[in-house]
Amino acid sequence: MTPNHFVELYILLIYMITLTTALSPRQQAASSQNTSTPQSWNVVKSGRYNILGCSHDDSHTLQQLLGSLRAYIRPAIDDADQAVLRPSPAFTTFFHSALIAADRVSKILNDISTGRSAYPPTLEEEESFHTTNPLVHGHPTFVCITEPGWKFGHKGEDPDLDGYDLCRNNPALVMDHFKRTQYINVCPQFFTIGLPPVPPTGQCLRVNKILNRFQGSGASISHFQVWVLLQEIAGYYMGGIHGAGIKDFGYYPGRGEGVSHVNECVKLGAARAVRNEMSFVYYVTSIHGQCTAFPDTSELR
Repeated sequence: MTPNHFVELYILLIYMITLTTALSPRQQAASSQNTSTPQSWNVVKSGRYNILGCSHDDSHTLQQLLGSLRAYIRPAIDDADQAVLRPSPAFTTFFHSALIAADRVSKILNDISTGRSAYPPTLEEEESFHTTNPLVHGHPTFVCITEPGWKFGHKGEDPDLDGYDLCRNNPALVMDHFKRTQYINVCPQFFTIGLPPVPPTGQCLRVNKILNRFQGSGASISHFQVWVLLQEIAGYYMGGIHGAGIKDFGYYPGRGEGVSHVNECVKLGAARAVRNEMSFVYYVTSIHGQCTAFPDTSELR
């Protein structure tokens, strides 16, 4: 080998080392697959739920919230199971027809309680995760986004959408299910903006009897961390239609057709209500709060 060959090999070696060290572990993983999930990270479990890429404290917070959510939705499951024979005012308000909605509502709430897998993994995910991460394929997976490189490839029509950019460019966004995937994007602000973890006992929306409407938009009752989880997990089982925001409560800009305003949710028919995440949130919060005041759905204004 000539001296020139040694020089060329040395330069090539330095280039390869520089290229490798310039990429973060997450970016290196992204270079080999569309769904850029770091293969070396451990997965924290909460039942069948996966918690990926979160700090010890944030993982613990999500585990506690999932435990609270399971307890909170149990009474709502029991209520939905008996809705055909004895529909509660809460069920009638948010889902109207038990014959149309009861089975669907019960199934989704049971799936949320158990963390049933709804999305089989792609071949690439199967190959990437099978030998490196203890992910239970397809089960809902919370991913804490702290740096660039998370390209899930299914949100809307943009295969290069980066979860980090989504969080950074939307400070009101705290959590978002990536459509047709198992991933629920957890933005850093979910843990930092001061959302209370769980609601106080007996919290209910007030009703304006003159206008036959709930007072306000519903934001006062739904903006607790545990209800944000409920909204996005429900989106996972429905395919996902919009993210959970805290600033412009209502129709979140550019997020699809998800209905958030409580009085608009009440106006949905049964077939649409069972496909709307926030209808489930208001229903579960009403059952959990043992609420008794609701608009008269036979005379909505």
